Formats: sequence, C-alpha cells, structure tokens
Amino acid sequence: MTARELMKTDIGACAPDDELVTVLLLMRERNCGWAPVVDRRGQLAGVITDRDAAMALLNHPNRGAARVLAEDAMTRQVVACAPSDTVRAVLSIMAMHHVRRLPVMDAEGRLQGVISLDDIVCAPQRRGMPDAEVIVEALRAIVSRPTVAEAHGTR
Repeated sequence: MTARELMKTDIGACAPDDELVTVLLLMRERNCGWAPVVDRRGQLAGVITDRDAAMALLNHPNRGAARVLAEDAMTRQVVACAPSDTVRAVLSIMAMHHVRRLPVMDAEGRLQGVISLDDIVCAPQRRGMPDAEVIVEALRAIVSRPTVAEAHGTR
C-alpha cells in the first residue's frame, strides 16, 4: 500500500500573501487543521497548522487575523513524502518528525495531495497495510517530544 492509494487530493491551498483569516476559513470549510501554502509557481512554500495560526496571532497581538499573512504563520521546513512511499515509510517519517500529516509531493516539488494519520488508521486492513502494533508505535513517537539534550544532540 502506498501514499498515493490513501492520500486525499481534494485539498484546499492558500498563497503566501493570503491573510490568515482566509486560511482559517479554508480550514473551517474543509474541517481540518492544516493547509498547504503554494507559491505562484505551484511549489509548496510551507504549511500552516491550526497551532501555527494560533502562535502567529499570539506573536502579532496588535495585527489580528486579517493583517497577518500566511507566510508569517507558515512552517517553511516542510517534511513530505512521495506518492510511491509505502504506508510504513509514511508512518516512519511522521514518527521521526512528530507530525500527523504529510504533503505528498511529486519529483518536481508539486503538491499531489496529503496523507494524514487519520487516513492510515481509518483505511481498511488490506495487504501492505501496517498492523496495529506498527501504527501504535508510530503514534507514540509522534506525540513524544525530545528532551532538551536530544534536541541539541548532546545525548
């Protein structure tokens, strides 16, 4: 089973110069807490989570959501997977980077879709799907946070 087989392709995207209020409305409309930020060339410039949006508003308390731009809130260091990556590989990437969603990118860096932990957990058990033990182990890794020593490479 690959990311291509489980990913969602009907996802909304925003531009770096969109107002954060537009991004939040997109998230509400899509009933999700994540939005990709795509530049004019169609390349993924970043992603915004609902937490990113909240932190941007706290960091700019006098501006409000109508005056904070997506590029001010987005995470620029995006972790992604390829359409051909196995679900097991996707879980490993999620666990390593403590994320619940991954953009699925083609070789040219264009957004193809998104695969979430929910997509994996809710998928019917078929050949090539990781078993419950692998999924639970990935969940543990995703929600764990590195210690200060681990984060600074001194451990």
